[in-house]
Amino acid sequence: MLQTLLFISTVIQITDCFIGPYLFRPDQPLDFSISVNDNYTGEASLCIRVFCSFTVPQRVLDSEEPIRRTWIKGDPQNPTVEVPSVDFGVSYGKAECNFLLKNLVQGQNDGDYRLKLEWGHGNVHIFNKTVRIIVKELTEKPTIEVPLLTAGEKAEISCRAPGTCLNPKMGMFWEGIEPERTERKAFGVIGREDDFLLLIFHPKPEHHNINLTCRVIFQENMQTEATVTLEVRHAPKISNSSRCVVWGDELICVCVSGGFPLPDIYWSPLDDVTEYYIAFSNENTFSIISISTASFRNLNMTIVCISMNPIGLETMEIQVDEKLKASWKLPTSWIFFSISLVLNISLASCLIVTLRRKGKPKPQDDNRVYISPMKSDESVFSGNFPPNFCLLLCVFGAGISICMVNYG
Repeated sequence: MLQTLLFISTVIQITDCFIGPYLFRPDQPLDFSISVNDNYTGEASLCIRVFCSFTVPQRVLDSEEPIRRTWIKGDPQNPTVEVPSVDFGVSYGKAECNFLLKNLVQGQNDGDYRLKLEWGHGNVHIFNKTVRIIVKELTEKPTIEVPLLTAGEKAEISCRAPGTCLNPKMGMFWEGIEPERTERKAFGVIGREDDFLLLIFHPKPEHHNINLTCRVIFQENMQTEATVTLEVRHAPKISNSSRCVVWGDELICVCVSGGFPLPDIYWSPLDDVTEYYIAFSNENTFSIISISTASFRNLNMTIVCISMNPIGLETMEIQVDEKLKASWKLPTSWIFFSISLVLNISLASCLIVTLRRKGKPKPQDDNRVYISPMKSDESVFSGNFPPNFCLLLCVFGAGISICMVNYG
């Protein structure tokens, strides 16, 4: 019996040993340890998540006393800031010592932080390792996501606020479009929370090339914003300025059509067309045809302009007025003066609209989720045009600047 007891005692001493009154097992830590990055940087008004795990000696665990975890800044005996530790659920079985700093303020949240553990009656341990927090000025901007927009179809545009923490006091606003309604939503995963503002509306053709801004306002009037230029797909719209005029021994017709994508323009009939020109601006397609008056006398008095893009089709019957037909016998100088007077009035109206668009505020940054080949106040005509084409554009009040270069 005595031998049996001695054997059991020997086995216990091999497998377990005692430190004072506490049982120690080989798989348990002998001392305090902490795992955390040295530095974290955040931006003003946003937040910083510090991920951390720690271990304590077995004797602390065996005391079965709850351990209070606090991050302190300043003198350990008289800290200026105390931040409670929080669990993010990412330690994978280890004890967590994470902490979260919200609504960061430069000069206030910066500094070195230490982890302080408290348990039982007056037991305290402060880790020597520090975490340095650095707060910089706010530069992060909202993120706007724009789906494919088609006129008449319901659309949702989202704006995600900067940062990874929810802030109920933060304000979010849309500027540039009057929405049908807006919704504030929040989504969260482990270690990240996102705040969204949705704009819900049915796009219209007039929304094309409109600047839409998402503005986010934090505490103390600190704010940031992002802007996108909307591209709304819409069917062609032929301008009322499209017309046919007689000049000398030629009938000249011009058709101007907007739409997105830019439309192609066709004419009916085309059998007797002697010259055909086409040009593109950012917002319009210009098509000009020339028909000899001798051929036109055998045609119907109506010419049809057909404008087509992937969204739709529009046609316009351009009537040749009998008065203009009679003007074949008028002096060329009088015809030129009359046509230029009428069509340059139309051009003046277009210039007024363009100048007003130039006065609109431009986007402040280029971190956008859209594709736009050029600004809305730019017009580009591609290719090297023959003198006749430039002259036709001059007659119709649409190519003055090009003509000045070619004929200057």
